[in-house]
Amino acid sequence: MVSPRVHPRGFRFVQRGQASLEILIVLIFLIPLIFGAIELSRGVAVKSSLDSGVGLAVRALSVDPTNWGWATGLVATTVAQNVFGNTGLGTVHVEAFDTSGTQLTQGQFAALSFGAGFYIEAWVEYTPDIPLLNLTPSYITIRARHYGIIERIG
Repeated sequence: MVSPRVHPRGFRFVQRGQASLEILIVLIFLIPLIFGAIELSRGVAVKSSLDSGVGLAVRALSVDPTNWGWATGLVATTVAQNVFGNTGLGTVHVEAFDTSGTQLTQGQFAALSFGAGFYIEAWVEYTPDIPLLNLTPSYITIRARHYGIIERIG
């Protein structure tokens, strides 16, 4: 048993558990900080892979606008294969718009003529997992947009 120190004026100091309490207080702040940094890097990786996938899809659709299914699958696959995996990710959504911002259906997109401008926008909902924190809302929407021009004739 540890005997308490006695102050010159007669007060007693009990130091048992002081180090444990200090470590606990530091960990309460340090754990969310560490996991927050990890989740931030996961979010950046998802954004990077989504951006890359949309860029590839725009390039492929510029050459063959009838290949919509393959291009949307490419974006979803690129996001699912990011460095940190697909844990916490929702469904990847892909939409096409003309240069005025009007949404295009798959048939309208396939009918675009040579030189027509368009852009593809994709988004995915990402749910970060940070211990000791309840985030509201619990998800973040990550978006990417790339512009292209139809380059095939006929």
